[in-house]
Amino acid sequence: MITDRKQFDLKNKCVIEKLRIKTPFKYGAIFQNEACFLFIKDGETILKSSTENVNLHVSESVLLKCGNYFAELIQKSEHKHCEIFAIHLHKEILKALYKDEIPDFIKSNGDKPSAQKNEKQAIVTHYIESLEFYFQNPALVNDELLILKIKELILLLLQTNNADNIISLFSHLFTPRQANFKEVVQAHLYSNITIPELAILSGRSLSTFKRDFENYFNDTPANYMKEQKLLKANELLMTTDFSVSEICYEVGFSDTSHFSKLFKLKYNSTPSEFRKSKVLK
Repeated sequence: MITDRKQFDLKNKCVIEKLRIKTPFKYGAIFQNEACFLFIKDGETILKSSTENVNLHVSESVLLKCGNYFAELIQKSEHKHCEIFAIHLHKEILKALYKDEIPDFIKSNGDKPSAQKNEKQAIVTHYIESLEFYFQNPALVNDELLILKIKELILLLLQTNNADNIISLFSHLFTPRQANFKEVVQAHLYSNITIPELAILSGRSLSTFKRDFENYFNDTPANYMKEQKLLKANELLMTTDFSVSEICYEVGFSDTSHFSKLFKLKYNSTPSEFRKSKVLK
């Protein structure tokens, strides 16, 4: 759950916010007319877009184009909290900031990934530290300062080690990528994701998603994804030294006892028994 949220608004829209979240927590976000830059100050996050799963660790960041996302927030320390900074890049605000000199990054020129990750970099960390100062001293913040901080972020991202990819992503931030149905399903076959969440990532209502799924795969979403996870688990048991619990999470199950029960129903033996029988042969 979100335990603390602080934000700065520009033109009646949230442009910079700081979130403190008690973990574990799954958070869904829909960015229809904006891009969003996320910085993980503390904790770990698995971010899911229509076709990507992005793992983010402390001091890493990601630039998201408009679309639907889910974030699974994880904290391995004893405090069990994540801290995230979010800078929202609203299309109409950016156009107003640059007026008649709209830079190339607002213009669309292709079909690129939905999320572009940045590894830990000092200039981005220093930028976030400057935001921390203003959250501690909100009386100093006004519209002019917020405008400067948005422009500063854009300039900094264009100077990171990932600049080429950032430029490419900026060029189509406000043109949602239309992933085809199969791409969305295949991208999340081995994710711990619910069917309603998968429907949202595909841009469909739950009923439409189920109907399209059955037409495409000749099976229900729940059964098809379960079967694919078990097939992958079978393969990993025979070809890797991963533990049963590691394989359970690798293929997208969240509970080892439930995984073992489903595996036994399909293969007439537990995962451990199955592996032993193959080794003996």
